[in-house]
Amino acid sequence: MVKRVVDSYLESAEGPAAARLIFLQGLWAIQSDIEAIERDYDVPDAEAARDALVTGQPLFLVSTPIVPLAEYVDAATAIAAYVSEAAGLPEEQAEALRSADLAAAITDGRLECAVRAPDAFFAAVAAALGVDGSGPLTYVTVAFVLASALAPFLAGPSSRVRGALGESDLRTWTSGRCPVCGSAAALGRMGERTSTQGAERTLWCGLCHAEWGYERIRCVRCGTRDSNMLRYTYLEDDPAHRLHLCDECHGYARFVFEDELGKPVSMVVEDAVLTTLDAVARANGYTPEGEGDAQAS
Repeated sequence: MVKRVVDSYLESAEGPAAARLIFLQGLWAIQSDIEAIERDYDVPDAEAARDALVTGQPLFLVSTPIVPLAEYVDAATAIAAYVSEAAGLPEEQAEALRSADLAAAITDGRLECAVRAPDAFFAAVAAALGVDGSGPLTYVTVAFVLASALAPFLAGPSSRVRGALGESDLRTWTSGRCPVCGSAAALGRMGERTSTQGAERTLWCGLCHAEWGYERIRCVRCGTRDSNMLRYTYLEDDPAHRLHLCDECHGYARFVFEDELGKPVSMVVEDAVLTTLDAVARANGYTPEGEGDAQAS
């Protein structure tokens, strides 16, 4: 599915957009091999999972997946090597990434918090690698490698815990953060319209790949329902990819409109395609997080 969608974009993409898709296609292949390995996960009791959702607690707080240290270090090392070779980094940055001692920086103690607090984990590993803003190894690159290595360990457990619940259970979740791992939604989609109802709006998590329903007239970041503060915008030649802007918190979320796209949707691919709109949002004073709380109910 992912390859088919990428190939459809590459038919018309060129320059940096095409290069990014080709790079990510290689990364997704590495992640797919990691995700394909069967690992144990203790799916939480359905009643405990429902209670968590109702009280606004992500499901991974009920039962946290175990990420094996050796396997994770191998995954991060492989992805770091690929990024250093294929991401088009300046040579000094690529060499710094190749030389980074991830095996020493990623310890059991640090990895233990990766699922519940990924940003804290990324920061701790970056600090252990000596990333301080003055050298060639940047926090953005380290965080990208660590997150890319973590995602395939979480996608399987995420799918299993969601599969153990019904759609009605997941509808009790009203946050713009992921009901499974708690990460902020990476993007969303507006589904195809039908003759009997409007299009469904869903959000998607870039870390564990969960997808959940979300109100159509509501800010993903601060939760406001004030329609006067909310609007969509898009580039003139691409109405399928839009920014949902909030003038209350100055946050934004990226969306793909399936009716306008006219092709199969892969959210991992759309996450890459929609990066072109991030610069547009920031240039106009909007930020991915906004100034509000994405967990507002």
